Amino acid sequence: MSKVLQFFVFSLFIFLAGCSSISKYDDNEAVAIVKGQEITKGDLRFLHPDHTALDYLDWAIKIELVKQKVEEMDLPISDNLSEDRDGGWFGELPPKDTKDEDGKAIRRFAESQAKKLDMKPEEFQREYAKKIEEQNAYLATYLAKKLGVEEFDVEKGMVEFNEEVDYLLEELVEESEDEIEVLIE
Repeated sequence: MSKVLQFFVFSLFIFLAGCSSISKYDDNEAVAIVKGQEITKGDLRFLHPDHTALDYLDWAIKIELVKQKVEEMDLPISDNLSEDRDGGWFGELPPKDTKDEDGKAIRRFAESQAKKLDMKPEEFQREYAKKIEEQNAYLATYLAKKLGVEEFDVEKGMVEFNEEVDYLLEELVEESEDEIEVLIE
């Protein structure tokens, strides 16, 4: 990561640390209800640092809608899950002495999250990887069905692909807006 980008990320972290924190709320308290399914503060706090957890509420709503749509369409997600369901390589915490900067960042995140959740970092990383893998499996299954592709089309390009994905997700939100209740601001 370049020095400029590192400085930006660090500055953003300092700024956001001063913002309102979700940690003062009960983890079982719902922040949104999506077609009858609650998304709790604990759901957000598990996946994200407290100072940014609420920033991911819109994404959590979209993922919940995708999950419900995939289940409604009776599409199997198993092809998009690892066989052992332990989070695969991402479920393993990088060693403490890793020289890799990305590995160090993953380890810092896992240690921080584990501490606030009263878990061991290795346990957190496995659970985190499982949750992310499941979200990705639902999303990949949905996109494969809607876009008719099994994997990213290099020739089409990332920008165009992302625009199509954003459009599909926004469309899903619009179709369900009467059944989405955001309970926190």
